[in-house]
Amino acid sequence: MMNAKYKVGAVVIFCYLVAWLDRMAISMAVPSMMQDLGFSATTVGTIMSAFFAGYALFQMPGGMLSDKIGPHKVITGALAWWSLFTAFTGMVSSLSAMLVIRFLFGVGEGVFPGPVWKMIGNWFSKKDRATANSVILMTVALGPALTPLIVAPILAPYGWRAVFYILGALGVVCVLLSWRYISNTPYECKGISKSEIEQFEAEKAIDAKNADKAMEKATLGQLMASPAIWILFVSVLALTITIYGYLTWLPAYLSKARGMSLVKVGVMASVPFFFATIGMGLSGWLSDKYFRNNRKLLVIVSELLGAFALYKFFNVVDMGEAQIYQCVAAFFLYMALGSIWSLPVLMIPEHLMGSGTGFVNTGGQLGGFIAPMAVGFMIDYFGGDYVAGFNVVIGSAVLSALIVAIFVKDKKKEVVMPTIAAE
Repeated sequence: MMNAKYKVGAVVIFCYLVAWLDRMAISMAVPSMMQDLGFSATTVGTIMSAFFAGYALFQMPGGMLSDKIGPHKVITGALAWWSLFTAFTGMVSSLSAMLVIRFLFGVGEGVFPGPVWKMIGNWFSKKDRATANSVILMTVALGPALTPLIVAPILAPYGWRAVFYILGALGVVCVLLSWRYISNTPYECKGISKSEIEQFEAEKAIDAKNADKAMEKATLGQLMASPAIWILFVSVLALTITIYGYLTWLPAYLSKARGMSLVKVGVMASVPFFFATIGMGLSGWLSDKYFRNNRKLLVIVSELLGAFALYKFFNVVDMGEAQIYQCVAAFFLYMALGSIWSLPVLMIPEHLMGSGTGFVNTGGQLGGFIAPMAVGFMIDYFGGDYVAGFNVVIGSAVLSALIVAIFVKDKKKEVVMPTIAAE
């Protein structure tokens, strides 16, 4: 019988996947929207960034609310909010309305990550928290992988507006699943076995022996005054400029710069993110198993390899070779994203997990706010040169690697104790 924590995790994974489908659909719809509404590349970049403005501003409020009332209600409410504004996206025709709707959509999705990390802290011990986190974050890659395959068949015959109506309806399913299956802690979960509770308590006792005593007693103000939290904030910000710049402009690049049809764009934009999903999934397992006492090394190597492969993708002519480099870039960049997130979920104490991770992810989403506009501006400034725009995202990955290499300190060696065998 599946453990209760895996059931809860499965529901969160599905909801996170729908979140990414909702978020990424606009990237596929961009060419149609530009033609239908007469938007320029800079205008589209501004619309994409409006989402990230709301998304970034509400990371920490969502985390603080989950610390106060628990993640269950916050997750469910966020799902209902953003699903509504996903559907509203398909109804608007003016720039001003689009900016407002995408901002409010971002607010709903911005509330969501903090309580998810809070739930990970409540349900998983530190010995496998990075693994659990990376499995859930596989949706960050799987969403972009599936979006072109799901959206393109709707977009071609029915138009871009229908895409947002259908995805909004899918959000209703998420709301029902969240309300039924997600609980704040194992102690509040109906039907959880006695052996799983005992296992949970034994692992928490081990965590207490490994804990940084000062950090475990820290207030939110003390956490915010810690240089470590700001280093994580800036390093995640730099990496997500790479991730979001690549994500939001890839379909348009393939269509405009490479001259691909909508169907080919769907395939070309989808395949690399299946490799990204593998990289993301492996990141937490590798971090927990082989890099437990030097987790930053995995981050640095992954970022540099991803940046190099991304550079090659945008600078080779042959599309077969470009596709290979794109898959390699996606694999390592998402391995970097998964491994860099092993740092805050292990450093931040559980009573501040929602607030602390919400703050770090605010940095990440500021990167998401900056990236679409910066890439769009560079494309227009250089007369439609997409490669010039993507140089921004390549440089940001290198910058993040340098920040982690110089400023992130290795932890003392962790004590690992045997766990209790499940019944």
